[in-house]
Amino acid sequence: MDRSPARRLLYLVHGAASYYQEAAYSLLSLWRHPDTASIEIVVVTDDPAPLQALIGNPPQLQYLVYSSEQRRHWQGPQGYIHRMKPCAFAWAIDTLDPGGDRVWAFVDSDTAFTRPPQGWLDAVEQGSLVLHAQEGTVHGNRSHSRSQRRLDDTCRRQALMIRGRAKQVSGDSAMWNSGVIGLRASQRSILSDTVELIDTLFPICPIHTVEQVALSLILQDRQLPVRTCDAEVLHYHTFKEFRGDLARFFEHYQGAGTERLLQGWADIDPSQRIVPKREFNALPKWRRKLRRYFGGGWKPLPMPW
Repeated sequence: MDRSPARRLLYLVHGAASYYQEAAYSLLSLWRHPDTASIEIVVVTDDPAPLQALIGNPPQLQYLVYSSEQRRHWQGPQGYIHRMKPCAFAWAIDTLDPGGDRVWAFVDSDTAFTRPPQGWLDAVEQGSLVLHAQEGTVHGNRSHSRSQRRLDDTCRRQALMIRGRAKQVSGDSAMWNSGVIGLRASQRSILSDTVELIDTLFPICPIHTVEQVALSLILQDRQLPVRTCDAEVLHYHTFKEFRGDLARFFEHYQGAGTERLLQGWADIDPSQRIVPKREFNALPKWRRKLRRYFGGGWKPLPMPW
């Protein structure tokens, strides 16, 4: 039985042209797979025009346009931009699925569907929460960056108000990447809980990943099963250079239409173009420094045109 009409993917798109290009390319990566055209797409944005100019107006896509006042409210008193994510997600569910229980998935714009999504959407339907990838633990990530060390220090130093109670966060608490968030509409209170924890955590630990930290801690506090989808979705958040490839891609195919874009999608497949950077970053630090010193950092793959 085809259950895809009961499923929605949500994108939040605003700001620079590169974000619209990312979202357009992510949608193309979805539609190149079989049996995906009937999955409903919701785009929350303050301006639909840039995305419409890139991929037209496919019937399965609808826009929810937010106001500048909503944006200020979603960013909160601290002006934390990623607070918009759970707020916009909850708003879309409340607007389009009040009292319902559809399968929803928030998808970051800097993603590409490397495999069909039906498997992990089935998992959401069966009761699992889906996040993109598991990324270590609060304490285990300490050495990765100054922001991760700051998070670990904060959690060691003081208890956090989580779902109305002061709780000490364990250093073993799992951290998840929120490039994809799959849940049922009936689970929308997870999002309001996340916003409350963001408002507790961000003032004392203002790191850019607070949104996914808060979501990770809420899911563990609720003891909910989590499935990953990193085998099916590439989240290239560490590959900002791909934005240049996207700009050239859409310039090359300007005015060509969605079908031609789908045919040309693989021209700049990010799962291939990211390989040289990943291989370079996998080298020991001393080798990377030496190669950079001699002008031998990683080299991007050539464009096919």
